Amino acid sequence: MQIVRKETDPLNITLELTLEPGDYSGKFKEEIKKIRNKSQIKGFRKGMTPDSVIKKMYGKAILLDTLNETLQDKLFEYIDEEKINYLGQPLPHAEDQANVDLDVNELKTYKFSFDLGLAPELTITGVSETDEYNFYDVEIPEKLVDDELNAARRRFGKHISPTDDIQENDMLTLDAIEMEDGKEKPDGWTTEFNILVNVIKDEAVKNELLTKKAEDTIVFDIYKLEDKDHDYVNKYILKKTEDDDAETGNMFLAYIKEVSRVEPAELNQEFFDTFGEEDIKDEASLRDFLRNDLKKYFDHQAEQYMYRDIMDHLMEHNSVALPESFLKRYLKETNDKITEEQIDDEFEAFAKNLQWSLQKNHLAKKFELKVDENDIKKHFTNRVFSYLRSYGNMDYSFISKTVERLMQDKVQVNQAYEEILATRVFDRIGEIVKRRHLPISHDDFVQKVSELNKRVNNF
Repeated sequence: MQIVRKETDPLNITLELTLEPGDYSGKFKEEIKKIRNKSQIKGFRKGMTPDSVIKKMYGKAILLDTLNETLQDKLFEYIDEEKINYLGQPLPHAEDQANVDLDVNELKTYKFSFDLGLAPELTITGVSETDEYNFYDVEIPEKLVDDELNAARRRFGKHISPTDDIQENDMLTLDAIEMEDGKEKPDGWTTEFNILVNVIKDEAVKNELLTKKAEDTIVFDIYKLEDKDHDYVNKYILKKTEDDDAETGNMFLAYIKEVSRVEPAELNQEFFDTFGEEDIKDEASLRDFLRNDLKKYFDHQAEQYMYRDIMDHLMEHNSVALPESFLKRYLKETNDKITEEQIDDEFEAFAKNLQWSLQKNHLAKKFELKVDENDIKKHFTNRVFSYLRSYGNMDYSFISKTVERLMQDKVQVNQAYEEILATRVFDRIGEIVKRRHLPISHDDFVQKVSELNKRVNNF
């Protein structure tokens, strides 16, 4: 077996492999023997079919498979031994495969060539003890504390059905009938549905409702009630089936069948105890607790924002050259459905993701960070647990089975691996670099996060 390495340029190489008969003849004979032992061909006893017959019937397919397996084994053995850091996968020269002359009776010497795109050698700056990044110290306004307190009171409040008024946060049950010429339409469409007052788009209708009470009536354009399209209204408000083509008008008369309201929990010790904190004894201590909780949340958000700044800085100030022609060919040859135009349109985003992945992996190696199977399993367990907890479902048997299923999904495992590794890299960087603490209002920080998300999503 001979392998010759040819350097095309610093990021592209070609490996020329020469397979002598001795490199693959043994495996070829073993495969012929396996087929012969299993075969039961007319005129021969089972396992007694001559090799010449087996070769005539199956020889070329067996030989081609043998050559491919031997090539793969030898190629990757060489890559591992030489510690070649490549991108994508080795791409064979198509003409090599097309020109293979398979002779099962007189085994020959074959030559094959593979192109490899190489990962660049990296030197990363921007993650030392002298590098400094902005960390926004978000000010928590009292209105946000008020909102959290009111939300908690509603969450632990009790449901009532008031009959004397309607308020913005009330849920209404409406019994509606189609109208025609300003009155109920005979045999008109009828529907019953629930709606929150504060989601009503038609301000005139909302304001009128706030002057009503249970058992009153109100007229409205059902297609302007919410900020929804006609399909949504037909399906969820009028509750038409897909095959129902009946035409309905816009105007409906609704009877306010029920008003449902959450009466906020009282500020008493029973309510304070729901937070599980011994220090919460009154409204003031509860507000302190909520303020600190909000601060922790926004400190975490500020840290994530800083990490994105660090990522952008590293991408901007560290050159990561790529074998672009090879990568475009790789994308084309490994995806039959992708077009040249799609590759050209999407390559910039693909290249940036790859460049960041190379930097991230370089830093992980520098910091000696690793992710093992237990880390991935714990990641899946926390994800499933968190999801089910929001639905009040703590079926641990189901959680275990779901985690095991996810562990068998290579795509999910790889995604989890990358997420865990990225988190550990950023956490380590956060321990090294300096933080420039900058006070910022809550509204300004929210605007910054919104602008960042828009920029990231539009890339």
